[in-house]
Amino acid sequence: MNGRGSKCGLLLVAIMVATVGLAACGSAGPEPTATPTKTPGGEQPVLAATATPASAAQPAPTTPSEPAPTAAEEPAADVSTPAPEIAVVVNTPILNVRSDPNTSANIVREAKQGDQFEVLDRSADGGWIQLGENGQALGWASADYLQVSAGDAGVSTGAPAGDQAAAEQPATVQPSGPPAGGYLPSTMLSPDYGAQAFLWWKPEVAHRDLELMKNGGFNWVKQAFAWETIEGAGKGQYDWSVADRVVRDVNASGLKLLARVSSDPEKTNFWPGPPPGNAGNFAEFVGALAARYNCTAQAVGCIQAFQIWNEPNLAREWGNNQPSPAQYADFLRQAYSAIKAVNPNAIVISAGMAPTGTNDNTAMPDDVFYEQMYQAMGSSNGYFDMLGVHGAGFAAPPEL
Repeated sequence: MNGRGSKCGLLLVAIMVATVGLAACGSAGPEPTATPTKTPGGEQPVLAATATPASAAQPAPTTPSEPAPTAAEEPAADVSTPAPEIAVVVNTPILNVRSDPNTSANIVREAKQGDQFEVLDRSADGGWIQLGENGQALGWASADYLQVSAGDAGVSTGAPAGDQAAAEQPATVQPSGPPAGGYLPSTMLSPDYGAQAFLWWKPEVAHRDLELMKNGGFNWVKQAFAWETIEGAGKGQYDWSVADRVVRDVNASGLKLLARVSSDPEKTNFWPGPPPGNAGNFAEFVGALAARYNCTAQAVGCIQAFQIWNEPNLAREWGNNQPSPAQYADFLRQAYSAIKAVNPNAIVISAGMAPTGTNDNTAMPDDVFYEQMYQAMGSSNGYFDMLGVHGAGFAAPPEL
């Protein structure tokens, strides 16, 4: 069975360490993909030069009409070492400051959006800036996520001089439209491949990781979108800053994006509460997410597929309640309806279940959960387009 109501064969979709979907028949073939682009490195910052005292002049005869300058009138020579005059501001929500100019170096500090630092040096390739405070070195940070503060116009960090005006825009912007060639379609091959990514908290390595996936022949990247990090302040109070960056980076990379949408089960004070009681609020949230990134020319970006929750056959993922396939089926139905209302072409994937044989109040075997979920649904119509499976390689049967 599939979400399009037709007879189907099982199309195996492997998303590495993540989602395997059984797709509906008749999926479209792959479309040409865009190639990633990289922001060129900026020029070396020009630090203000220290004034050089003028050489002593020969005494000149004085006349009543031209009195000689007195010592009090002579400008004093500046013999102290000036502090760096270029300041940069962090333009991403979180930026790691490292001991050396590379992503393998130790993290010595975590900077926040709006933090301002002095520029002490730049790496040879221009990709890293040494940050300082009061002339003291703090560490190195990626130039891509720093912008020159007001008053230092004309000095470049990660963007070339001709693009300085664009570099000074806020971190979260409304894109003018899709990448060249448009957004990639919401279609999958059979089989099709992708990889799990962690783009949310490490923006300085996002471009590298996406390029590695693209060069490795993958077509999809899976990224978790934690509900509480976007709507954590209260109902309808959305912070899209990090989500915008993640979606924009994936869209530009030539990969398709699968968003796994759930919340941290350990966050007990999250305002909507745990499932299944939060189903209505979750559906409204995932609908807002799908609307913002609905792949139209007017959208902020494009999310081609959504996976609804994570391993609800475990009590710890289900509000510490006994797992209930019927409750999850209703939870999934509400989310499916909200997504399809704003992006009918998006692929909706059910949650992957934890491979387990435990059957008590803490867990339900994945095969038992799937069977009872289908019984509760009657069919997959109106619930999902693809069935999510966590097929661990060490224990999966041959058909997975």
